[in-house]
Amino acid sequence: MNDIKKKLAKIISSETSTWVEKAEWRIDNNKWLDKSAKIALSVLRTIRERGMSQKQLADELNISPQQVSKIVKGQENLTLESISKLESILGISLVEIPIYIKARPNSMSYISSGQYQTAVTSAVIFNYKDFCLPIDCPTASLLSNEKMAANYE
Repeated sequence: MNDIKKKLAKIISSETSTWVEKAEWRIDNNKWLDKSAKIALSVLRTIRERGMSQKQLADELNISPQQVSKIVKGQENLTLESISKLESILGISLVEIPIYIKARPNSMSYISSGQYQTAVTSAVIFNYKDFCLPIDCPTASLLSNEKMAANYE
């Protein structure tokens, strides 16, 4: 038993462990770390497909090979400028920003055709949350056309 205690005493570090702080940091930074990992995989996959070395990529980006190493490990909080340079050099898209169209309710006009009316709208950009809502299309079925006509008679 004394031998085991002596062996443990030899391998025990005198420094205090920081694993709790590191775990808390990873939890706090989880969102950008996840995105950074996805970017890292895309970059790594692309340079491997092209037979390009990390050193060559570093030279093209005018950064150190150590910096490229951090990027492909997902350990780098990249700026939009860095992402844009990577996209340009590698010819890939790493971040896409969707553009959506939404009808302005206050700019609707109605065109009558027999007993039905059709809404004509102008378009504006709207946010992602609006896009995720279900769309009610009045021309999707005869029943919805009948309801629409009844509302405007």
